[in-house]
Amino acid sequence: MGIELTDDEHLRALAALEAVVGNNDDALTVLAGGAGERPLPALLAAYGQHTLHRILISAFGIDATTDYDETGRLVAEINSDPMARIVFLLTDALHNQAELAGDDPATAKRIARSILLAIDAFTDADNHDALTLLRALRNEVLGV
Repeated sequence: MGIELTDDEHLRALAALEAVVGNNDDALTVLAGGAGERPLPALLAAYGQHTLHRILISAFGIDATTDYDETGRLVAEINSDPMARIVFLLTDALHNQAELAGDDPATAKRIARSILLAIDAFTDADNHDALTLLRALRNEVLGV
């Protein structure tokens, strides 16, 4: 599935996405992180990859109950699907953009917008729906 994220990183990424939805640049500045933390652009790229891959897996019907053979068949289907390939290309581009950005908050905002647009492409969510989805994702991390 790619880069592992801690619960704290999930929560920080979700807060950054909410800040972008709310056009709150001050919150993004606070979320930029400090010593020992992953720069926000890199964190958002990793979070975007994690989330978009989860959406793909779900869209193709893979879950915890899918048996090994069916999972293999569905993964092969994902790998040959043009939309899935676009998602893989997008997440790679987000990582490349983040690598060049360092800790630039403007780039973090652009990466966050790309993630939100990609989620919208799958879910057809508007800003209000996006906030509801982000809250649900936060509750999942918190075990609520």
